[in-house]
Amino acid sequence: MSVRARALLILLIIALALLPIYYLNRVLKKTIRPRESTERFFLFIFANFLMVIVYTMTVVAIVVRLFPAK
Repeated sequence: MSVRARALLILLIIALALLPIYYLNRVLKKTIRPRESTERFFLFIFANFLMVIVYTMTVVAIVVRLFPAK
């Protein structure tokens, strides 16, 4: 597989991984309602922080398993 095709596949994986996170963030907004109070806002920020860390680790693990280093 060429380097260009590999890079495009990785970008496609990242782009497809954004869709579930977008909808999960919308659900979190509706559930937590961060505009109602400061506590809810900080809970929303903390939940998003955890979501970013976990999802980044997951996407990196998927890319590493699909395209192992030579």
